[in-house]
Amino acid sequence: MIAFEVHDHSQADAEMGHQRESHADGWDPELVPDAGGRTRRPEPDCPVELALAAVSGRWTTLVLRELMGGPLSFGALSARLPEISPKVLTERLRTLEGRGLAVRERLPGFPVRTRYGLTAAGAALRPLLVELYRTGVELARAGANTETERAGAGRGSGGAAAQ
Repeated sequence: MIAFEVHDHSQADAEMGHQRESHADGWDPELVPDAGGRTRRPEPDCPVELALAAVSGRWTTLVLRELMGGPLSFGALSARLPEISPKVLTERLRTLEGRGLAVRERLPGFPVRTRYGLTAAGAALRPLLVELYRTGVELARAGANTETERAGAGRGSGGAAAQ
């Protein structure tokens, strides 16, 4: 059962009749807007699991990041990610192709040249990558703050909290 509650946090909200959906089962409507995510365990067709699987794998997010700017040759990708081995780059590109996120295009001429680009589904991952980055920055900041607080607590009343 879905219940709607009218909130009157502000006059504008009251006038517009903003409603907040709450679920009898406790589902947060922003996190779980439809039945696809209302699972009690990880399911392969859950939208969140699909999104995480799309970007999973070491180097995958970096390969996606580089392709967000437009199609690139294998050599250009290698130059932009010099620490990735050709074998791993090939594996990541094939995985992205298999997931329907990237396409490989053979260019005419000799020697044979190959260019990789994102499909519409691959390009649609951009907001996810941006938000993952922002979240990582916040987590790193929170971790650094936690470490600073722990170090200060170890020093007694002369720590950072006393300043």
